[in-house]
Amino acid sequence: MNQNDAAQFDSAQNQQTAAPQGVGLTVNNQYGLSNIVTPQDDVDDVSLDTLSQDEINKIMRAYKNGKQAADNYYRATVEPKIIRRLKLYRADKELYKKKFPSLSELNNWVSKDIKTTIDWILPNLIEVFSANDSPVDIIGQSVEDDDNAKLLQEVINYFVTKKNNFFTFIATLAKDGLVTNFGCAKVYWNRDEDRKPMQVLADAQMMQMLAIEQQQGRIEITDLKQADPQGEFIVVSFDVITVKSNTPILENMSPSELRFTHETRDLHDAKFVAQRKIVKGDYLKRKEIEGVYSNIDKALANGGSEARWTTLDIEHDKELTNINDILSDGDTASREYELYEAYLKVDYNNDGIMEHVIVHAVGDTPLKIQTNTFEMPPFFVFSPEYEPYSIFNETGFAEEWEQLQDLKTALVRQIIIATAKNCRGQKFVNEQSVDMDAMIDGEEFVPTEGDPSAAILFPPSIPTDPNAMTLIQYAQNELESQSGSTRYNQGLDSNSLNMTATGISAIMGAADKKIKLIARFLAETTWIPIVKFLILLCQKFLDDGQIIRLLNQNITIRRDQLNLDYDLVVNVGQGAGTKEAEIQYLMVLIQQLYPTLQQVGIVNATSWYKVTKELLERMGIRSTAKFLVDPESQEFQQMQAQAAQAQQAAEQKQDALTQAQLQLKEQDIKAKQLAKLSARFSELPIDAQIQALQQLGITTTPQSFANKAIEDTQRAIVERYTSGAGGAMYGSK
Repeated sequence: MNQNDAAQFDSAQNQQTAAPQGVGLTVNNQYGLSNIVTPQDDVDDVSLDTLSQDEINKIMRAYKNGKQAADNYYRATVEPKIIRRLKLYRADKELYKKKFPSLSELNNWVSKDIKTTIDWILPNLIEVFSANDSPVDIIGQSVEDDDNAKLLQEVINYFVTKKNNFFTFIATLAKDGLVTNFGCAKVYWNRDEDRKPMQVLADAQMMQMLAIEQQQGRIEITDLKQADPQGEFIVVSFDVITVKSNTPILENMSPSELRFTHETRDLHDAKFVAQRKIVKGDYLKRKEIEGVYSNIDKALANGGSEARWTTLDIEHDKELTNINDILSDGDTASREYELYEAYLKVDYNNDGIMEHVIVHAVGDTPLKIQTNTFEMPPFFVFSPEYEPYSIFNETGFAEEWEQLQDLKTALVRQIIIATAKNCRGQKFVNEQSVDMDAMIDGEEFVPTEGDPSAAILFPPSIPTDPNAMTLIQYAQNELESQSGSTRYNQGLDSNSLNMTATGISAIMGAADKKIKLIARFLAETTWIPIVKFLILLCQKFLDDGQIIRLLNQNITIRRDQLNLDYDLVVNVGQGAGTKEAEIQYLMVLIQQLYPTLQQVGIVNATSWYKVTKELLERMGIRSTAKFLVDPESQEFQQMQAQAAQAQQAAEQKQDALTQAQLQLKEQDIKAKQLAKLSARFSELPIDAQIQALQQLGITTTPQSFANKAIEDTQRAIVERYTSGAGGAMYGSK
């Protein structure tokens, strides 16, 4: 077991100690779940230090009894079944030597129908979960919860797809389930952080600030000492915490690691559920130095002899035992030990109610005891051949298809043997009439004495039973009908009897129903419980204010946004065809329905944005910010303000232009009126002239008209007598 695997094996909890002076303290487990304990947290502090010896003894008795029952059930029932299913899947030749000893002496061909069927089902099954960008949909119970539900969905998708390899996880889980009918997984929280020791002299105000920093997870106070007799100042030792990783982990498990008592229908209701690992003494000592485990020396002295690989482990790697013996240095650091992380229910305080506790132990020595705050083990199993009344189904696909694979193996072996004998059949030879050396050496010419037909006799060929191929076809048809994986949906049948598109669609649709049923079992019995558990982990251990990157944006997550109950809808059965249908529905909504709704006033800019964003996401475009602007964003508000200002400026410009045009039009009208007036103005009486000028906005008086008339008369006389005509008249005189 490497160091990373050992690190991931730690409990999904953190060890908690009492907080001195009313300040919340924790001892964080770097490899397990971590939580900041504050004075307001109502947490029962359960550990080897706080439990009485009688309570520890009762817990360990329940642990040993549960371990013995679980180990016995695993060795007697679970492991033999899983090993046999693996051998059937691999078409193990040693298994078929025992099944057909006589035929195996002549031919070792084995049909691989089980492997072929499972390998064809697996891609279709995985496509159900991987065809969409989002492996889970989370919908709020009310409209008010929708925004937080959407945020939580993005958080879960981020942790599942970005911080974990979701495709590998779900593919391994599905394959293990199809092959062994017992795919296993573990889900827990991993917090990886760096710590820098600090020490300050603090007064009451500083202590309050440090308490707030600790509550927010930035520091952890490790020691408090009075600096003066009056107690006004305190020497505070603390670690400055830099979080490098704070995420959930999705881990595939081998069935050889899982132990459970089988008294219930559901794994999470069992009294004892544990993960068994083979670790080295070096790992245990390092965990003791980190403050996670205790009693390591006692455990190493008493528990080493129990470490051994299971038969299933060796089935996966037949050289495990040899390589570990070679790598051992003969000391406790390189020696292997059997470590159990057990989740059990026991009434250790005799209050009449069983408490949920976690026990880490090597042999019978407890290394750590703590409260299981989630009251359930973090293990999940997938059985495609679902048994509602038992945790482990003793019948899987391998057992159901075994007889058909055996039938094809036996029939084809006999056909092969018969064909081989016919191709190289027996010959009856008269040694006295034939050169045996030439015949045995296969020479072109074989000397004989007398008639060769009398010297060599070829017996008739061995006939093949015509019913053999019929039986083989029967076995193939039965396998296809039971599994749902047909030659039609594999694209391997070139001689289909139904060549119409409708007929082929009906055949493939019927086959898909079986695969979708398996997918539904995977969703309802395994994936949805995993997602719900992930929500619980996020609600408890995600740092308040933790920043994660979603859709190319840094999003700050607050715990109060996650503390809600949700209905979960998993995207099962939504493969490529369903995805294309959703895209078509959204396009119809945008092109036909939304324009009408906008005229009515039901649709606004936010509605258009959301439906267009949904369409782009269904089309696989996650970075919609490149193409769309959120109406609720500051950028959109600025754009709207700029557009409003531009429109206002345009309206003002248009108003000024319109006003100028009106003024010009009014002046033109006045000019025309003045022209008409001037044509007959002199003929009007003085009173009418004055009135006409007043209508044009010109103020005048009768005296002004009289003065104007005198001036005009004088000017006319002067012009007359100073003109050329007048001069001539004066000159002639």
